[in-house]
Amino acid sequence: MRGDADTVTAAMQHYADRAVFRGFSVTQERGRRVFRFIWLSRKTMTLTYDPRTAMLSFAKLFPGLDRNSALLDELKTIVRERTTRAVPEHKRIDGRRARLGVTVRNGAASLTVGVRGAHHAYAVQRALNLVNDLFLALHASYPDYLIDEFGVSSE
Repeated sequence: MRGDADTVTAAMQHYADRAVFRGFSVTQERGRRVFRFIWLSRKTMTLTYDPRTAMLSFAKLFPGLDRNSALLDELKTIVRERTTRAVPEHKRIDGRRARLGVTVRNGAASLTVGVRGAHHAYAVQRALNLVNDLFLALHASYPDYLIDEFGVSSE
């Protein structure tokens, strides 16, 4: 299990070393690795890896959402499509390597990526690509949401 967490840490550190993230830090909290970094907006993002469940979690990735909002429906559709042939292979997430989930609690959507087998680096890479694409979709369709919730410039 520790090796898996080290693989996830190395994959995340690779992005930090390439200056994809700002303010990157990693801590150990209750047996989990917690990664904090600034990326895609002015707010700090948190990615947690739990080695007991082999789960990557972006908790409260999208705050301020109503369970019945069109925005949430669009995000869920994008996540669901990632495992289908509806998206190009380089963006697709192989269900034999990772499984995706979106949950909503207390008005915030969280993204989870369950790692299958020894595909931890793959799961990190695909999770980050997916989060990037979700933000791109928000820029295109819901710029006011990004301005309100993430302090993204209106220009």
